[in-house]
Amino acid sequence: MKKLTENRLVTIVYYSNGAIKTFKGRVYRLNLLEQILSLKDDKQKSFSIRLSGIRHIY
Repeated sequence: MKKLTENRLVTIVYYSNGAIKTFKGRVYRLNLLEQILSLKDDKQKSFSIRLSGIRHIY
């Protein structure tokens, strides 16, 4: 999990409402208490994903 907090571009494949989606961005927060990974894309738009929905991280 600590590797995710490095400032590098990651691609995450995750489930949302029964559909598989992909997001590319940089991790800016990892909240293990609430099980949420927060990311920002190239346009600095923030996005949060529940850890339980994540299928792959590249």
